[in-house]
Amino acid sequence: MPDHSAAEMLADDPESGPNAGAYPTADLPPHQRQAWSQDELSQLISRYEGQLLAYARRMLNGDWQAAQDAVQETFLRLCREEREKIVSRVQPWLFAVCRSRVIDMQRTRHAHPIDAAEITVQDPHPDAATAALAAEQTHATENRLAVLVERLSGRQQEVLRLRMQAGLSYREIADVTGLTVSNVGFHLHAAVRALKDAVATT
Repeated sequence: MPDHSAAEMLADDPESGPNAGAYPTADLPPHQRQAWSQDELSQLISRYEGQLLAYARRMLNGDWQAAQDAVQETFLRLCREEREKIVSRVQPWLFAVCRSRVIDMQRTRHAHPIDAAEITVQDPHPDAATAALAAEQTHATENRLAVLVERLSGRQQEVLRLRMQAGLSYREIADVTGLTVSNVGFHLHAAVRALKDAVATT
């Protein structure tokens, strides 16, 4: 797929214009359907595209092109989703859709199901698209912390990044990952404790 941003993809998509989201549903008559406005979509892309790209790229072992594909498809699906169903929880919905798409891509590649928690996560090289992770690459101490994060389990890394970088709540992380809220808290606390212990001994 060409190297386009999600905004460019949506601008070229006939279903993301003024009538985006106006799809027949079983529970809403046509006059009650609510579509996303172009301004709303642009704002959502501007706000979340970088976070989603960083998240997808880490799950895909640094594959930038595949991460772009996953994020573009996530926003295209947003255009087709009924606004009123997800407007109050857009951020966790985007991360959940993106995560599901990445897992589907991994299944296609490897011809067998992949648990996202078991995917080896690697830090990408610095570039503009990973601005959300720039702090890890700016200072030596933060680079050291990034190395320590890589030593955590896949599940701990995922919940830590969703919490610290995406700013999701425990409930939203649970919705994205399929964990219970208690398990999210357990993995987060375990990750923080492991990082503290590692910093103290290095």
